[in-house]
Formats: sequence, structure tokens, C-alpha cells
Amino acid sequence: WQAVQHFTLSDEPDRLLWRWTASATYSAQSCYAATFQGSTRCHSWKLIWKSWAPPRVKFFHWLANQDRCWTASRLARRGLQHHPRCLLCDQDPETIQHLLLACPFAKQTWYIILDWAHIPAQPPANEITMMDWWLRAKAQTPPTLCKALQSITLLVPWMIWKQRNECVFDNARPSIDALDDRIKDEAKCWAKAGAQGLWVVLPASWDVH
Repeated sequence: WQAVQHFTLSDEPDRLLWRWTASATYSAQSCYAATFQGSTRCHSWKLIWKSWAPPRVKFFHWLANQDRCWTASRLARRGLQHHPRCLLCDQDPETIQHLLLACPFAKQTWYIILDWAHIPAQPPANEITMMDWWLRAKAQTPPTLCKALQSITLLVPWMIWKQRNECVFDNARPSIDALDDRIKDEAKCWAKAGAQGLWVVLPASWDVH
């Protein structure tokens, strides 16, 4: 009642007014723009959705970008049981940023894989997000290797996450050597499945066709 008591009724017929344009007239463009009202912008959308990677890997990165992966820090915020430190390095609390970028285990993995792929970008240092590192790495990488860099940027965190889950659920011991071998094998599978950028960096002895 408080909302409508200031309106005065008249005998004129009702009219439909479109609230998303200044002229109150409907347009397809304004309708499309209205669908994004209240949405959250993902600044790393191009890295995630425009790179070659299996859909499950892209979805993982979308969750990681939103801090929706069930790391120890997120479990702690929900009052759920969690391990006190990162199971890969046993040094710091486990957040998604630590696990994928700051963990010594992860940094060593990044260094080995980038060197193996002959990508001149430096491993993650003090970046806060994967997007921050990717922008810096992209600036350090020749254009001919950028597609390979994009796929590697999605592949390495995904494999680190799988290694972490094996430690959590299967009581596995973290192994950089084993993880590096699995990443290289997975890169070969991705190349066979359609990641053309990875063909450039795979060793010539690996037949990916």
C-alpha cells in the first residue's frame, strides 16, 4: 500500500513500458544486456573458455577462479573437518592460490613443465591469481607458443589438483617426478584430442598424429 498510494489512477488504458531502455521501448539489444544484470564478471573468461582443454578442466578453472574448490581454507570457513597444512608441501595453509601458484611443490612443477615445453615464461612468483600469472607469462612468450602456453596454463593446475586429491582421499605421497611424467603424458593425449598448440612443443619423438 505504501508503494502504490502515491499513484493516481486515470481512465487511460494501461501501457507496457520496457524498463531497460530510456525510451521505454523494447529492443533485442537491451533484452540481451538485461540478462547480465546482477551477474559476476569473470576476468579470466578468455583464458578458461577460449583455450583448448577438456570441458571438465575448464569447469575446474572456473570454480578455482571463484574460489569454489573444496580446499582446506574453504572447508574451514564452513566449519568442516580439514587438514591443517598443504599436503603437497606441509608448510602453509591450503588455499587455492597457494596450491596452484605459491606452493613450492607447484612452483617446481611449473618450472619443470615450462622448461620441458621450451616456453620461455618464468614460473609463478608472487601472483595472486592464475590470470595475473598468465598475463605476465603471455608477455614473455613468442606468439607461436601462446596457444601451447594457454593449454599448459590449464593443464598443470588441473594435474596438481588431482595429485592433491590423491593425497587427501587415497593417502598418496606427493611426488614431483611422478606428477611431471603424468603431465607430459596428458599433454600428449590433449594434442591427439585436438590441442594443436601443444603439437609445437611436444618432443619430435612423440607421434601425436
